[in-house]
Amino acid sequence: MAIHDAYARFTPYELLLPDPEIPDRCFTAITREAEERGVDAGNPAAFVLMGAVQGAVAELREEDAGPESAHDHAGIVFFAYHLWRTGGGVVLAGRKTLRELLGVGSRAGACPMPKPSSAPRGEGGVGDGGSERSRDTADVEEDTGPGWTETLAGRAGYVQLPQHLAWIDTPDEPPESVDGFFWHGDEQGALHVAMVAGMRKDRPGYVVVSVPPQPLDALPGWASGPAREGGGDFSTSLPGAELDGLVGIRTPAEVFKLVALVLGRFARERPEPVSPPPPSTSDGDPQPNDAGPRPTTLPSTVL
Repeated sequence: MAIHDAYARFTPYELLLPDPEIPDRCFTAITREAEERGVDAGNPAAFVLMGAVQGAVAELREEDAGPESAHDHAGIVFFAYHLWRTGGGVVLAGRKTLRELLGVGSRAGACPMPKPSSAPRGEGGVGDGGSERSRDTADVEEDTGPGWTETLAGRAGYVQLPQHLAWIDTPDEPPESVDGFFWHGDEQGALHVAMVAGMRKDRPGYVVVSVPPQPLDALPGWASGPAREGGGDFSTSLPGAELDGLVGIRTPAEVFKLVALVLGRFARERPEPVSPPPPSTSDGDPQPNDAGPRPTTLPSTVL
């Protein structure tokens, strides 16, 4: 399949919230309840227990979804809410940028491998544990410069990868094309992440893989070392991998490493997403067509 990075595509956020009035209705109620009850909405465990969150989940879930899926839906609503609350947007990591980032950094020792958390198609959960890479001050300053925590704390967004460039590639499951990842830096200095894959026109929903939150100031350590035992980070045996330069993700540590590298670049460059222009009627302007991916309506920028 052709790799696409010409513009930011329709996102899981927009797929989750097809009615544009849902955020103002449901998310405003979440904010009001959090303020009235003194709940830290940046804490995933406290977030999913709020009545307004359960109401939003009930509205967004499919009618035939089992009761056990409620917590998983609340997990992905956590990221959607914080993207809405902070006015976050979409950052498209271009093909050249991503390949450049994934080809650097191998100074530190092997990463500890936290247990991954995965969610069924169309659902998501938020991890509740984590581990911290060993690192030193020089690594932090060299990898990100000043402002890593200051840039990401209190913000949220969605990082989109080039379509069909990165793949979840595990031995026991069919490969899934990675669309991108939600992220939220809470006020306590932790980064929450959920990776999204399997967004396809021929089936509903998507796959969400959540990983344990990490301290923001620990992430440069994840960016600087190998994420697979024996090396070979991000390699894959998928057909055409060498010709197309495909990226394979097999371990939770590779998720952390990819996130740390991309958000580290974001923290340094600080690009600001802008709202998309209205559709042009000029024949001279190239426009996404029915054969290409649907463009996002959210503010977006390219890294």
